Amino acid sequence: MTSLDLFSEKSDLYALARPTYPQELYKFLESCVEHKDKVWDCATGSGQAAVALSEIFSEVQATDLSEQQIAHAVRKDNIHYAVQSAEHTNFQDNYFDLITVAQAIHWFDYEKFWPEVKRVLKPGGVFAAWGYDWCRIGGDIDEVISDYILKVIEPFWAKQNQLVWNGYKDIDFPFRKIPAPKI
Repeated sequence: MTSLDLFSEKSDLYALARPTYPQELYKFLESCVEHKDKVWDCATGSGQAAVALSEIFSEVQATDLSEQQIAHAVRKDNIHYAVQSAEHTNFQDNYFDLITVAQAIHWFDYEKFWPEVKRVLKPGGVFAAWGYDWCRIGGDIDEVISDYILKVIEPFWAKQNQLVWNGYKDIDFPFRKIPAPKI
């Protein structure tokens, strides 16, 4: 796998359609870190997570491979956007208290990404990745959505999306896992 620029085209529409994440997630992340100085929001897209993180951290570095995504990102004084790949950045060693990846880790080249994370994460820092899947309502409605939508479009999804649908359990994370609440 490698970081691919799959999201530059129609990035303005992507920014409008992208969901935000629940505040409970950010409260959990805040409770996991001792210091709230610097966070890297890797593969920020149009900055949904970066904006929420900017309310907690003094400095947010938000990177994405797509110049167009960065162009459409929400601006705030303490968010610094840059076009950089996930696997190679210009950040200093031991710089971040927290590194986040929202709905994107399934696109990365892990052999290059994990060493980069270890290089720029402070000792005792936290790495967090999350994603979302199709919503579940229950019973007959889920069956209709599956039969008439999901099964129809399934052949067109990139194989990396299966990692998200499996809850990232097929990714070999080289860090100690922190029990997380169901959000």
